[in-house]
Amino acid sequence: MSLPLDFKTQINFIRKEGLELGFAKTTMDGYQHIWNKYILWKDTDNFIYDESDYSKFLLEQYNFDVSTYSNKSKSRYKELMRSKRILDDWDSYKSFMVKRALPMPKYNNYPDDWNSTLNDYLDYCKNVRCNADSSIKVKKDYLIRMFAYFYQNKINNLCNLTSKHINMFISYTIDSGNRSKGRYFYILKDFLEYLFIEHILITNLSIYVPSIRKTGNKKVPTYLKTDKVEELLECISKKKKVGIRDYAIILLAARLGLRISDILNIKLKDIDWKNYKLTVIQPKTKNINILPLSMEVGWSLIEYITKARPKCSNEYLFVKFKYPFDKMTQFNNFNKYFDKIDANANKKGIHTLRHSLSTNMLNDDIPLSTIASILGDSIETTSNTYLKVDYQNLSKCYMEVDE
Repeated sequence: MSLPLDFKTQINFIRKEGLELGFAKTTMDGYQHIWNKYILWKDTDNFIYDESDYSKFLLEQYNFDVSTYSNKSKSRYKELMRSKRILDDWDSYKSFMVKRALPMPKYNNYPDDWNSTLNDYLDYCKNVRCNADSSIKVKKDYLIRMFAYFYQNKINNLCNLTSKHINMFISYTIDSGNRSKGRYFYILKDFLEYLFIEHILITNLSIYVPSIRKTGNKKVPTYLKTDKVEELLECISKKKKVGIRDYAIILLAARLGLRISDILNIKLKDIDWKNYKLTVIQPKTKNINILPLSMEVGWSLIEYITKARPKCSNEYLFVKFKYPFDKMTQFNNFNKYFDKIDANANKKGIHTLRHSLSTNMLNDDIPLSTIASILGDSIETTSNTYLKVDYQNLSKCYMEVDE
């Protein structure tokens, strides 16, 4: 019987094998962040994982009691619980993931010439359909898994696909979550239409792929009133470099309604100090948005650049604190500040500030066209998302009902 691994070796092994199994890098980074905090909490580098000890850590650091966990728990608690379950029994969790996920190409190779078809399709999506790079990456990742599945099921040529194969695939993925299943079906449907257009398939097999439509009864976006936004900003301590950086990031989201992807893609050259303007190229829409740089936001950026940002040649504004000072790719600290003003909120995240800015402007009777311009969205997108929370004006639209 082998001896248990020390904790650092254990999590490094889990991360490496998890990535090989197809876990997203961002997912494993999230677990790694929690596990690293556990190491800091233990205040030692050499120890063996203990389940009850980890539960105590989650309670003290995240106010999460594992004994109260259920499927209805908040999404943040679900991530914490998964981080524990993986450590409790990696082999069982790994078996579950292998069974649940589509095969990865590392274990199920497919013919090289399929990559040519895949690349042609992705070029079509980019140049004809004008899909964003993020959408193209998602399509590529999902199609690679689908290719592996089809080849594993004895499809040696894409032109040999039949309705039977499509139905088999649908049956295989039917138990996936709605979001994942919806993406598989949408991407497969689109790819099959492309194969038909390009005469690779003589029959349009896309008709056999069901469409999963979103219901019209969308949830009302979570938002904070103006006084709560100010309370959130005030609770961020700027005694340390991380607090100065976090304040600048959160202030950009609060005052300009920027997505976190917009903020992390800002380059130093995008700040026009002379004319008090900030140029933002939105990764999601590819739109260029030129926004006013207020004194408040400008001074927060100056404080970050002069007191917190590492001295480096990286062109991006927000960089990691550790050498080689790469661009920041994610921001996980928002919820710890949010918890200080409302620990019981069911849905939170820095995107809440985008909803908050737009909704508060709407309540202040600022025209929808102005709000859409600030957010860099179309008027249709803005109205569909935010009109449902304009309670003040919606209340004027009631209908009298005859008795």
